[in-house]
Amino acid sequence: AGLVVDYQPYDVDAGERLGASGVAARLRQLREGLVGDGYDYLLAARGGYGASDLLGRLDWDQLERMSPRPLVGFSDLSALQSAFYTRLGWPALHAPMPGSPLWNGGPDIEQLLALLVSGRPWSGSISVQPLDKAPAEGVTGTLYGGCLSVLTNLIGTPYMPGSLAGHLLFFEDTNEAAARLLRAWNQWLDSGLLTGVTAVVLGRFTQMGAAQSESWLGHEIAERTGCPVYYSTDFGHVTPNYPLALGATAQIVSGKLQWSLD
Repeated sequence: AGLVVDYQPYDVDAGERLGASGVAARLRQLREGLVGDGYDYLLAARGGYGASDLLGRLDWDQLERMSPRPLVGFSDLSALQSAFYTRLGWPALHAPMPGSPLWNGGPDIEQLLALLVSGRPWSGSISVQPLDKAPAEGVTGTLYGGCLSVLTNLIGTPYMPGSLAGHLLFFEDTNEAAARLLRAWNQWLDSGLLTGVTAVVLGRFTQMGAAQSESWLGHEIAERTGCPVYYSTDFGHVTPNYPLALGATAQIVSGKLQWSLD
């Protein structure tokens, strides 16, 4: 695809990846990708459970002197993507990962690879549909989002913006029951983080269990939320999972969320 890849596998001799030695090994890998010479961006192979272990161990003063180096991936990578956006103003790409079973050569993969090799500013779009009171179009904002449960754990930390006014949010998740997702959503509401948010786009929420449906969850969130809420089948722990860029300028027009990075 025209990519020059420097693949750095996890050091299996480091032991359990969630233990202290594993955290140190993962931190060394991440540091090399962030400050090493010759890299344009970091493409995660998998979702990186435990990514939040690394947030307080990074040298943020050093990273502030670096040029932006976007992190590409999704799932638990949302913690790092949010931190880089919040602390450094770096964009990130919520997008498929090659080590995931969802990497199957579909149109979302083709779009991601085209972005990575283009040499031009990134842009893209997904289809959306309004839920309840959401207008059909005319909403604009700066994109921010990712895995809902992961980002909820960052509320009140230095790794999430203290205000998201003017932002257009997107969320998805997997293996979380509707009751837990609504509890997480209450935290967003009660924290005031949704104040000034221009819209929310809900992607796929998979493997929720049999108690409630995705449709029920979406309408319940829309009912509780003061800004327009939309639904999309174009991203999540699913195929397709089209790229969405944190920090991009976005607008919803004619049933499409269109985004671009300057």
